[in-house]
Amino acid sequence: MPNLPQAYAASASHSLSEAASLPFEVYHDKKIYDLEMDHIFRGDWVFVCAEQLLPNPGDYFALTVADEAIAIIHGTDGEIRALSNICRHRGTPLLDEGYGTIEKHITCPYHAWVYDQTGKFKGAPFTRNHKPEKSEHCLPAFHLESWHGLLFINLAENPSPFAARVEGINDYLHLFEPHSFIHGVKSGDEEWQANWKLAVENAIESYHLFKVHEETLETITPSKTSYYVAGSSEWTLTGGKMADTRSTLEKWLTGKVPEAYSHYLLIFLPPNFIGILTYGSLQWIAVLPKAAEKCQIMSGGISNEPGNDDKISADFTAAFLEEDKWICERVQQGMHSKRTTGGKLVDMEQSLIDFRQYLGSRLFGAKPIAFASTAEADLFLNPER
Repeated sequence: MPNLPQAYAASASHSLSEAASLPFEVYHDKKIYDLEMDHIFRGDWVFVCAEQLLPNPGDYFALTVADEAIAIIHGTDGEIRALSNICRHRGTPLLDEGYGTIEKHITCPYHAWVYDQTGKFKGAPFTRNHKPEKSEHCLPAFHLESWHGLLFINLAENPSPFAARVEGINDYLHLFEPHSFIHGVKSGDEEWQANWKLAVENAIESYHLFKVHEETLETITPSKTSYYVAGSSEWTLTGGKMADTRSTLEKWLTGKVPEAYSHYLLIFLPPNFIGILTYGSLQWIAVLPKAAEKCQIMSGGISNEPGNDDKISADFTAAFLEEDKWICERVQQGMHSKRTTGGKLVDMEQSLIDFRQYLGSRLFGAKPIAFASTAEADLFLNPER
């Protein structure tokens, strides 16, 4: 049997007709995890949050990506930056993780070194005869790009252009007018005892909805109505018909609208962004690795109307995420089997093939399969037909 990286590389290169489950070990092996951190999460564009959730100067979101503490800050000059969240003195994290607001300056909780909201070092108390040089103690900045208000960072010194990652995808989205989504909705942040790839794979396929989400997602986005739209190693779109719960009167008042409005688009931008786009909103989950068998799940959304974070919606999201957590943690237990190997993938798991093409290209330099689309793509490209 080839060694684990070779087996991983071989499995990641298969088309759907050949594909089976990845080797179970890649979901818990520490060396594989370190490889993914170095080549993916420290070298590619990773989703962190949305501009709409940082509307005012001083607003920030702090998180950790691949062991790097980062603060996304809306500065007093109106710019949004990704800065190191580590004090330049002795390495203390500056801002608490999560969302918050900076009153004026960023002050280290250890020795009160002070930085402004652009990361410039402003000074330190009681330095006497050995004052730190201000220009040498500013907070490092990371590359940051915005796409429909969604913010992506790259920890590499010379990253590949972000535009290349999303090239072509906007053609499928314009009908939903994502530029009108100016309101942000904060949701949950939780930790799952599962490898990050299991969480991503679960989020991007609809094959499991009828079983795992029988009383939640299956009631509004049934498995049997899901389909593949288009994609490659760089991004994937899948979709599905949504159950129409409107009354006859509501349908009459709405009038004739494009058929695509009764469908959703699931947007996958690897490695970690999964969004559900409908007319009026884009809801997401983002997956961040924390250890070989642990990941962080962040959820939220943007919409064209305020108030979409009502309790009913929040409770629904919490319910299906709890179901996803349960199944992912259950699958993680199976990844330690020494006698069992995974079986054949089926048509409804085409999106997993795109994800594996991405993994193969980033980790092993494999040449991805060419871009593919289906007849369903026309529903979004030419909605008036």
